[in-house]
This record gives sequence, structure tokens and C-alpha cells, in this order.
Amino acid sequence: MISDVLKITGLIQKKTLLLALLVLYSNLYPQERYFYTNKPYGSEALFNPISLIINGGFDICQLQNYSDKLGGQPYNRQLKNVWKNLTHPSESISIYGWHKFLRSEIFPITFKMDEMNWLPNYSLHLVGGGMMFAKMEEWYAEHKYPLPGLLSSITLMSHHMLNEVIENGTNRGWSVDEIADIYVFDIGGIILFSSPTVKEFFSKELNLSDWSLQATVTIPNGRIHAGQYFAIKWQLPSLNDWSLFSRFGLSPLIGLSKKINTTDNLSMGLGPKQDYLVEVDKNYRQRTIDKLFWHGGIFYDRNNSLLASLIISNTKEQSCTLDIYPGIIKVNNFSPGIWTVIGRNGHVSFGLSTSYVFGLGCTNF
Repeated sequence: MISDVLKITGLIQKKTLLLALLVLYSNLYPQERYFYTNKPYGSEALFNPISLIINGGFDICQLQNYSDKLGGQPYNRQLKNVWKNLTHPSESISIYGWHKFLRSEIFPITFKMDEMNWLPNYSLHLVGGGMMFAKMEEWYAEHKYPLPGLLSSITLMSHHMLNEVIENGTNRGWSVDEIADIYVFDIGGIILFSSPTVKEFFSKELNLSDWSLQATVTIPNGRIHAGQYFAIKWQLPSLNDWSLFSRFGLSPLIGLSKKINTTDNLSMGLGPKQDYLVEVDKNYRQRTIDKLFWHGGIFYDRNNSLLASLIISNTKEQSCTLDIYPGIIKVNNFSPGIWTVIGRNGHVSFGLSTSYVFGLGCTNF
């Protein structure tokens, strides 16, 4: 067991050193833009450090057993518990069990519902988080900030830490979730997407894109409307106009995408939607999906920047979600984004967003 601890500790130290060297390299040598090109329309028009932190940090608040109120979080207590686990990784993993930790969090070798924590680790933290590091670095470079790689690393780790704090909830005990997320997959994603070869593959072969929600604070209760989503369109062999489509995040969708013209695409997908998480072990934070619902969506994008989407689900809280991003509605030179969420339970939310700052909205609950 001691040798395992030393191996993990040494791996973390090596990754941290490699990360620092890669960040330094990216600041010295300008890179090609793969994920951010300063498009004035669609989801890319709303991308900035604040929207990234809100969408990523409060992503888990889409689930019904998490408070979506900005002021409804015991941030101090949650931060202390996350910090305890991050600063005592060997103790936390030992209590949880090293074999179980490696099987459920690190290696994709189990397909039991309550042990598949590796799935979001690879898709959202390694691939999604890595791509967001590259995109944020390109955003800083585009806006002439010094040391874009370093600033992107700080922004990404701030968003990741906020995500872990919110996800911690009321838990006061041990947990390995944040250890795997931060030390293995979040840092690993930054290292992975520091490679031009990796960025080129995901951006040009898979058309990996950020299709996050329009980050908004609503009144009168200060609720957060946020969510981090990604899209992939992989062109089907010998079918130039058709691609295999996937929109993934908290709830995945899989379907097909059709080219409308040289710039625009129409995509449709179906998939399971999670609405609640339940505790597997009350003595140790481990959660799994309680019940799956179904949802489907249709998406319209231009050059991989999402312009509009409509999602229908059989959940009572979010039966219909409509998003129209900047570029569709125009008033002279002003082009806002709007969104609305309608539930079968009578709850209605509405919001307005711009490229200048996070959005503002209102709710009737």
C-alpha cells in the first residue's frame, strides 16, 4: 500500500511539473487557433472566463437535488471538505479502497451503474476540460492578454474547484471524486490538449465544440441557469453531408447531423436524461443515478458555433428548453441571446444574454 501511495504521489508531482513546462511553452510559442476564432455569433460569442466559470462551476445544479440558488450554497463548509480530501488523498483513497478507486474512478473496466464514475471523468474532465483549456488559452491570446496559457490554467482550475465545491453538497466526510477529477483528469486534460496534434484531431476530425448554455442569474431568487455541454460531429465515410452526432454533458444525446450548406448544420439526437442523484454509501460520498428520463433535441449551428436549440424531455421540471444564441435576433448592431425553460409543473424561466457579461433572467418560482 505504501508503494501505491508513493507511485500516486510521484505521478501527481510529475504531471504538475509537466503542466508547468507546457504552460511556459505555450506562452513562448504562439499556437494555431483550433477552438476559438472570435466568432460574433452563436455560443462562441458568449464565451469568456466568467461564462466558463459559471457554466462549469454550477453545472451540477441542473439536477433537482442540488440547489441552483447563487446564495444558497454553504461555500465555506463545502470548500473545507473538498480541501481536506485533496490535501489527504492517500488517506481518503485508503478508506474508500485502492482497488475500488482504480476500478470505478480511473480505469474503464466496470459497467455497473454505481461504479461508472470513470465515464464522466474521461468525457467531461479529460476531453471536455482539456478542450476548454485550449479554447480559454486561445480566448486570452485573441484578446491580447499576456501569458494566455497560465491565465487559462488558473481559470480552468478555478472552474474545476467551484464545480467540486458545489458537487460536494452537504457531505462532510471522505470522498475520492475530487481526487480523481482534479489530480488525474483535469490536470491530464490540460496536458493532453497542450499538444497541437491532439487539438487538431479533436477540432478537425471530430469537430469538438463547446455548446454550453447561456450562463444567467435570474431574479427574484438569484437562481443560476447554467450547464456545460459539448458536441461532436464525425463525418460518416462516403457520406459528405452526414455526420454521426453527439451532444454530451450531464445528459448525453446521440443522433445524426446534416450539412445545410458550407457553413450551417442541423443536428438531432435522443438520449437518457438524469434528474436526481442518490447516495450509495452515506458514510462515504458516492452517488449514482436514481432514475433516467428521455429527452431529445434539435440543434442548428454555424461553423460549429451553436445558434439555436430546442430540447424536449419527459421531466416535469424541464419539459421544454429553447435557446436562441446571438446572431439570430438583431436590433441594428445589437444581437442578444434568449432562452426559456418550461416545466409541466408550471415553472417558467426566461433569460436574456449578451456577449458583454453573463445573462439576466427571471422565474416564476
